Formats: sequence, C-alpha cells, structure tokens
Amino acid sequence: MPDPQIVTGAQGGPSDARLVGGKAGSLFELLAHGFEVPPFFVLTTEAYRGFADVGIAPDLRASILQAWRELGGAHTPCAVRSSSVAEDSASASFAGIFETVLDVVGEDALIMAVERCWNSHRSLVADAYRARRHVIDDAAMAVVVQRMVRADWAGVSFSADPVTQALSISVINVAPGLGEKLVSGEIDPEQVRLDNAAGTIVDHYVPAGQPAFPESLRHAVWSVTRDAERAFGFPQDLEWAVENSRLYLLQSRPISTIAGVFHDRPLEPWRSGGSPDAVERVWTRAYADEVWAAPLTPLFYDIQNLTLVTGQQIANAGDLAPVPPDVFKYHRAAAYMDSKVLERLYATLPPIARRPQLESLLAPEHRVSLRRTPWNWRGALGRLWRFEVSKGRTFGLARNHRFLAKAWPAFLAQAEPLCDTDLAPISDLALDEFLGRVWQLALSVAPECEVAVLYYAHDLKLLLSGVLDRWCGDGERRYGAVSAGLSRSETVREADCIWDLAASLRNADPRVVSAALDQPWSAFRSNAATLHAVPFAERFDEFLRQHRHRGANYKDLIYPRWGDDPELLWSHVRAFLRGNSLRPSAVNANGARARERAQAAALTAVGGIAASLKRVALRLLFRANEIYAGIRDNHRFYYDHVWWLVRRVYLEKGRRLHSTGHLATIDDVWFLSREEIDQLSAGKLGRNAVEARIQTRRHEWQETRLKSPPIFLRRGYVGDEGGEDLRAGSNQLLGLGASPGRARGKARIVRDVSELSRVSDGEILVARQTDPGWTPAFSRLAGLVLETGGVLAHGASLCREYGLPCVTAVSSATCEIQDGEEVVLDGSEGWVALPDRGSASGIDESRSDQVIK
Repeated sequence: MPDPQIVTGAQGGPSDARLVGGKAGSLFELLAHGFEVPPFFVLTTEAYRGFADVGIAPDLRASILQAWRELGGAHTPCAVRSSSVAEDSASASFAGIFETVLDVVGEDALIMAVERCWNSHRSLVADAYRARRHVIDDAAMAVVVQRMVRADWAGVSFSADPVTQALSISVINVAPGLGEKLVSGEIDPEQVRLDNAAGTIVDHYVPAGQPAFPESLRHAVWSVTRDAERAFGFPQDLEWAVENSRLYLLQSRPISTIAGVFHDRPLEPWRSGGSPDAVERVWTRAYADEVWAAPLTPLFYDIQNLTLVTGQQIANAGDLAPVPPDVFKYHRAAAYMDSKVLERLYATLPPIARRPQLESLLAPEHRVSLRRTPWNWRGALGRLWRFEVSKGRTFGLARNHRFLAKAWPAFLAQAEPLCDTDLAPISDLALDEFLGRVWQLALSVAPECEVAVLYYAHDLKLLLSGVLDRWCGDGERRYGAVSAGLSRSETVREADCIWDLAASLRNADPRVVSAALDQPWSAFRSNAATLHAVPFAERFDEFLRQHRHRGANYKDLIYPRWGDDPELLWSHVRAFLRGNSLRPSAVNANGARARERAQAAALTAVGGIAASLKRVALRLLFRANEIYAGIRDNHRFYYDHVWWLVRRVYLEKGRRLHSTGHLATIDDVWFLSREEIDQLSAGKLGRNAVEARIQTRRHEWQETRLKSPPIFLRRGYVGDEGGEDLRAGSNQLLGLGASPGRARGKARIVRDVSELSRVSDGEILVARQTDPGWTPAFSRLAGLVLETGGVLAHGASLCREYGLPCVTAVSSATCEIQDGEEVVLDGSEGWVALPDRGSASGIDESRSDQVIK
C-alpha cells in the first residue's frame, strides 16, 4: 500500500496541491506533459501535519532515508525545497519566503534540511507575506527532495515579460554554472527578450567578460518555456539547468503578477492585429474616466466600448489615417485609451478650444505634440457640411436638439412596455430577441444623442472656455459660472419629486414620521394601512414605477437601480425627511440667477475691436452651451432605460447560467464579456477557465473600488502618474476646477450611492465619481470632490446646476481625506485644503464672496 507521507516522481504522483503543495504539484504536471525533470520524491502535507505534532518520528525518518537511497544515496547531492499548499499559485508565489537547501549530502544533513523547510512555513516573514497577499488557504507544507543537477548553464525564463507584463515577450536570464547565485541576485545574468510569435530577439544583454549562452540552447529554452505555458494554460516562470547539453526543468510556477493582464486579454480585439505590448505606446485613464468610471466591470466595458465611435469622430474631422483596433484597453478594472489616438481626436479642435484641462488628459509628450499640431480646418469644413447639410435634419446644431425633444416621447412610449416584460418565463432565443429589440430602441436615438453629447456639448464647453479666456480672462472659472443652474433639468425635477415625498411625510402624523425614519421601506410599506399612510405609499410606488430605471451608483450594469432595490430610493426620502434643505428647484434657481449675473459680467468685460460683434457671438455661444449642456445631463434620464433593460437581460442570463451550474453566483455574469457568456452557454468555454477569469477580474474590481489605478501606463502595463505631483503639500491636494466657488465643511467619504444617507446638510461629498442617481443629495451639499473625471463629469455638471463648487481629478481623494475631516475646496482654482493639518498655502479666507454655502 502506498505510503501517504512520501510520493516519488517515478510513481507519477498526484498534482493536488493540498497533498504535495504547489511546487511539487507543478513538477508532477511537468512529468505528465513529458518534460524532463531530475529525479525527486515528496514528503506530503500528511507528513508535515505529523511533524507539527511530534517532529520527525522514527518511522518517518526511516521512510525519508529509504526514498533518499533510491534517489542515489550517500554521495548524491540533493536540493531540498519547500512546497506549501499555496506556493507557486497564480496569486501568490512565496518566492524567497520559504527555505531551500542545496548540495545536501548525508543522512543528518538531509533530515536537518527537511526540518528547516518545515519550520519556515510558520516564520514571521511567511505570516507577514500571507497577510499582505490575503492568502488564507496555506495550512500545510510538503517538501521536495530532488537530485542536484551539476549545471553547465542555469537560469530562469518567463513566457511573458514579468516587468512590463507583455504577453507577447519571453524573457531568459542565464549564467554559467549553478543557478542559485542567479536566483539570489548575486551575479549579473545574460538577458534575452524574444518575440513570442517568431522567437526572434527583441533585445539582448551579455555582461562583459561572460561567455554568451549558445544559440541552440537559447532556442531550446525558449521553446520549452512556450510549451510549458501551453501545458499549464497560464504564463510560466521556469527554473532550469543544462547538464552535458541536457535541459532539465527544476520547477515551473505561474507568473503571479500577470494574472490580471492574462485573464483580461480575451476582452480585447488584439487577436486581430493590435499591439497592446508595444513599448512605445502610452495609455491614459483620464479621458476614459469621462466615459467609464473605474471600477468598471468587463461586461459593461465590452458593451460600451467606443472604439468605432472614436474612429468616426476622428474621420469626421478629416483625419483619415487608420485607427488601431485597440484604441482602448481594460486593465485593473479601468479603461485606458491610447494617448496618441486621443491626441489625434483633440487635434481636430481649433487651437482656441485646446484648453489646459483637456491637455491634462494626455500623456505629457502628447500635450507638447498637440500644441504644435495645426488645426485641420478643411476637415472641420467637411464635418460642417456633413452635419449641417448632408444630415442637417437630425445632426445640425440648430436642429439636433429639436429632433431629440420630439424623439424622446416616442422613445419612452416604446421603452415602457419593454420595462414591463417578465423575462423569467421566455426561452433563451426569445431573450436574445428581446435584447435585439432593446438595441433597436437605443439606435432610434443613439446617433443623434452622440452628436449632441460627444460633439456639441463637449466642443462647446472647450470653445466657450477658450473664447471667454481670450476675450474676458479666466476662462475656466467663467465657464462654470455661465453654465450654472440650467433650466428644465430632469435630475432636478426628479429630486424635486423625492423632496415632495419627504415633505408630505414631514407634515404627517408624528407616528408616521417616526416609522419612516426607523423602518426600511419593506416594513413601512407593509404597515402603511396601520399607519394610515396608504396614499403616501401609493405615491411612492407610482414614482418608483416611473423611475425604476434610475438610482444606480453608476451606469455600469452591476449596480442595482431603484427598480431592483427600492430601499435605495427610500434612503433619499428619509435623508430629506431628516434634513432641512431647500427644495432642489429652489437651489437650482439660485444657480440660474448666478448664471445670469456671470453672463452679464462676461459681456461687460468684453472690449477692444468689434466688441459688439463679440458680444453677439458670446450670447449665441451661451445659448447653445445651455441647450447642449442640458441635453448632456438630461439624456441620461431617458437613455438609462436602455441600461436598465440590458441589465435585466444579463441578470436573467446570469440566473440561467447559475441554475445550470455554469456560474458559481448570478452576479459572476458581470465579469464576463458577451462573447464569453455566449461561449459558456454553448459549452465552448471550460468551467476552470471561466472561474479563473471571474475570480481575477472580481478581485481587481474590488481593489479598484478602494484605490484608483495609475493615470498612465507605459511600456505595456507599467503604471505612471505622468510625472506630476498632485499634492501641493501635506495639507493641500490639487485637481481640476470644475464648478466655481469656494466652500468649507466636513468631508463625507462615500463610495456607493447606498451610503448617501450618511451625508448631512452642509457637508462636502468626497467620492470616486457620481451619477444622476446621486442627484437627490446635491441640494444638501456644500461642495463636491471627485477622484475621476473632468469638467464634463456628471458630478461637475450637477454642481453647476446647483451652484456648488466642485474639484475633480483629485487623485486618491477618498484615501487622502479622512471621513469627517474639515476641508476647504476651491472649484475655481482646483484645490482642496485640509486646514486641520496645518496652514494651507494659497488659502485666502478673506475671499468670503466665493463661499457658496
């Protein structure tokens, strides 16, 4: 009967890490795939558990020595290596944490080496590593005893670049003789980087005075490294040695740092000719945050990818050079855009519209290039012809907004019956047909909506800021002031309705008010008859039915809407009930009056030659900006029906995949692309591959909720903040001024819309990003600080409607600012000060005229 405490390589033992650990498990897999591995045996985790209780018992010692004699005996040097349960996994390598003892000769030395490995399992260093990497499944350690290879050459190789995380590059580090000094960093190795598609050398470094690794052996190492990746199904880190021209693999483990890049690669179009790993490309998150705010689920990124739209925008302005297939990339639950493509997009704007806040979204070198790029005015004339003549009825500046005003009622008439459809009983085919109807509904307004939002609202903001700066001075601050308090805002109307619901409760019987403040909606609704609150409950239900598509933390499909969770809406009603804030429309009206004063002041400031003509032009720009800035915000009220319907479809798909055992949980569906979901449904994607992708993507999504990924990526996936210090000092943070004015108050850190009920009147909201679902809280705020987005972010637009100061792009604001801490923010200058930490440079408290609330 096999000994449960010892397994030999010759037995072709199990690869189950729970029995032999990660390192030994990979050795058994290498053997199973036909790779050449030096002879070895393994002391299993069962042996370790016995050692933990009584040490190495006599019978275990005898078994170890017997296996050692079969390996070669007294005069055969061995390597004794740890092999813990979690070691060499995709998420934790434990490299350098546990013991490895080389050149072990003799019985006593062997037993001592085994004890050293096992004792290292619970060392302080190992426990600290587990805590840092959140490793919980590492309860035991096996030990590998392997015949030493007397190496002529030794090295490590990677089937992907562990530094840049480029999947298209292999890396070989090699030195003459034994590999321990190489692994420990004691010697300078020869390094070769090779293209994985062809095996050709990308770059090559040989230390002075060191012989070069023979080409035939280099090719053999590269080939076996690629084979190991294919065998394990994941990028591998190999240790190997060459003895008498014979290549041995000593261990193979996943490159733990590359899991995110590897599992995200199927989300991209790179298999069709992109170059995501090219070292010359720079990627920016700053622009993408205007479209998708991180953390972003793979499914929503896949559905709303703007590659085609971006290419069309560039072509419409006369730049007909091809756009790469990988305009965007998905990394660490965030979307990144090729900074060079973004430069081309901005180069379509006239120089007066190329504002500093726009340039800040680009990598520094592309900012310089943009300033030097002349305006393609011929392309601009071409776009003018297409929009005003060829498609003038729906795309023209004076007609686009009129078309949308007529189209939205028809859109709502088609959306309502779709929202009422019960998806549970319909077939899979009918579910896909339903989704097709949803996309047909979206396309009925999408082209015209894109023109209004991506062209007119965006370009008018930049053009008006530039004109104000040129003619009146201080263009960014003036833009925010002349754009405040926009009329006919759907978000303000919606917030008014919620305020009215709260007001009707406030005037009710005290028992009703007390119950509303104390009970969740489900309990209050059940007790409505007893409380004589049925009319209120019916009003609430009707508002909920009409607005069920609203209330998300962000438009990403993963977030529940009011229709999914009425408690989200109820929390807003209760917040208004507890507070004493003005009616939202009244706050908006104050902003409108401030806008009128700001516009009058700007017109007065215009001087010089042709001042009267300039004033006429400014008035036209003011009017066009008000129209399209309003559409930019209002379109979400309507178009959110589409996201609500698409969410319902994929939630149903998730339920069905979960019921058939394809998904562990229903919400795993958000962490797959549409193609992956279809492949999974058709049985063309293995369960193990799906689980690995979902686990990695979900982990990164959760991490990114707490900490923003870098703004720029260089050399593949190397993070870079652009060389800019976003902090002016220990007591001041810098960002972008997005809505003018100054405010002082307690900071309230909010990461999810469900937490908004914590915000009290007069506090300053600090968040990663906001969405229209956050609107009801704005009438209670003194100001807003956002980590992501720019002047056109929804939070910034809402602040201008409510006359609140706002600073965006404050990196790591939710981490740097403490909940409840006193802050001062200036939405004109773009900074946030923390006065309790000391005197903040640049703060002039005498400027009380700029304090909004």
